[in-house]
Amino acid sequence: MRRLLDAFGLGRTEKDSAARVVAHRYRVMGSLGECGVGERLVAEDQVNEEQVLLLLLEPSFAGPRIKERLAQLDVPYGDLRILRPHDSGIDELGRPYTVTRWVDGELLSAAIERERMPWSEICELVEDLADMLAASHRRRLVHGSLEPGRILVGKGGPWLLDFGLARALGRPTNDPAYMAPELHNGCAPSPLADLYSLAMIMYELVAGAPAFTGTLDQIKAGHRSRPVPEIGRRGTAPAEIDALLGIALAKKPDERFSDTLEFVETIRGIQASSSGVWSLSSLAPDSSSSLAPTTDLGAMLRTFSVVELKAARALIDRLIEARGG
Repeated sequence: MRRLLDAFGLGRTEKDSAARVVAHRYRVMGSLGECGVGERLVAEDQVNEEQVLLLLLEPSFAGPRIKERLAQLDVPYGDLRILRPHDSGIDELGRPYTVTRWVDGELLSAAIERERMPWSEICELVEDLADMLAASHRRRLVHGSLEPGRILVGKGGPWLLDFGLARALGRPTNDPAYMAPELHNGCAPSPLADLYSLAMIMYELVAGAPAFTGTLDQIKAGHRSRPVPEIGRRGTAPAEIDALLGIALAKKPDERFSDTLEFVETIRGIQASSSGVWSLSSLAPDSSSSLAPTTDLGAMLRTFSVVELKAARALIDRLIEARGG
């Protein structure tokens, strides 16, 4: 265990050095860092003698029925790669906590800080996450607080943490940098809010920084009303990245992709374009080409599948503007 923590750079903090034990059972071994609702820790279950992940919530969450609400998170997710709490409660200092099994891996937030991912790895990760969310949404399960600190990336693929925690706590629990505009306005979490959060994570993976930064008010204003800054060509990311994210990050939910499945299928279509199957970038007007007045946009549109048209929408709008409406 000590070697594992060292490998992730998880040295003991000052408060951990005294072999802190939570709920008289979980001996803290190291910290994975702060999250929006508390601290995520690696601990040893002294009863079952196994490693676990411990989410220690802020005392402010210790309201009425909190133990009952946290216990409701312990539900079967079938084959979904969701780390569900198998224990929860309130510790001796009045702090709510949840416990999940340990999976050998690294939080995506730590991976982002360490190095920039190549485009191929970004696509693979986002496609896996989108497939997972699509499967959960089909079962009417919403994450509600998706962010890099709640994604554990291991050899077998990503795992989702804190699934449904926002619902259990009765308020948003994620980093404002990844929250959909409607969540900033007090709306309940939804599948399209999950899609927005996933797209914001993809944006950061490609651009190297969140789309909106600054004070809390500045971040909220960005999500609510400011256009998402264009990424442009970064590394091996394709030219279509801004059109893709422009749809997924639309301010109004009904202007986004219809679901995460459509989002991931569009990503796969863009991936196929690198093999010459199709390419949206070839449609973008530039200084060396012009559109004749007789250009048949209808014929051009018919060359795309429905999924491809979704990603092409932003560029098609530009073509129409270039023709004067």
